[in-house]
Amino acid sequence: MIDSVIFSPSGTSAKIAGILAGFLGDKTATYDITVRNTDLSPLGNKERLAIFTVPVYAGRVPSVATERLKQACGNGQKAVAVVVYGNRDYDDALAELCDILESRNFEVIAAGAFIAQHCIFPKVAAGRPDAGDIDKISEFADLVRQKNGNGASLDIKTVKGNRPYKKAASVPLHPAADKKHCNRCGICARNCPTEAIDNTDPTKTDSARCITCCRCISICPQSARSLGGLLYRVAGWKFVRDNSRRLEPEWFI
Repeated sequence: MIDSVIFSPSGTSAKIAGILAGFLGDKTATYDITVRNTDLSPLGNKERLAIFTVPVYAGRVPSVATERLKQACGNGQKAVAVVVYGNRDYDDALAELCDILESRNFEVIAAGAFIAQHCIFPKVAAGRPDAGDIDKISEFADLVRQKNGNGASLDIKTVKGNRPYKKAASVPLHPAADKKHCNRCGICARNCPTEAIDNTDPTKTDSARCITCCRCISICPQSARSLGGLLYRVAGWKFVRDNSRRLEPEWFI
């Protein structure tokens, strides 16, 4: 049995976590910490491997994911750290995730950074993970299986990243609702990881709480929420221009 812990607002981290677990070839218990108040108390079983998968936000682990991971107690359980990023750079996020897991008494045996379509600027890494990525995930899974079998841990100081980490930054872009298409069903509000959307009027978003995770965009059944405006168009043009080269997965075993 594998314990798979995911923070995946737009679904891409969950997709990569699922592919990895599938290649490891075991039954999986999934703990989705995108959802508030997910119970992590079953973790800590040394007979099971734990996989932790989170997206990269501005080079860091999302702060809300960090806070929720603090509820986990590893008890020496072996763990794999995985970050998913949109083809720019994962910066300090993978090292940070390894540090978080070690601080919660997990034994990190492997760490990997994989690419998925960017959730804010979807022209970047469009269609990823693709067939090439899936082959790489399969290769990583084989190495993880071997590492899990030989009992060796990973020296997390060898994982790419800076300590201290780069300063956390927010994105000055926030999804807005099209009032003509929004039917006030409230799905976005109920599923927002930070409760940034008004429950009584889901066309309203608290920009101070919003982390631009794009979950509301990905789950809206009316396609009523989106990013737009002049700043988005200008930033998008530059981001696409600067990040169109193909990056490949990296890992540390």
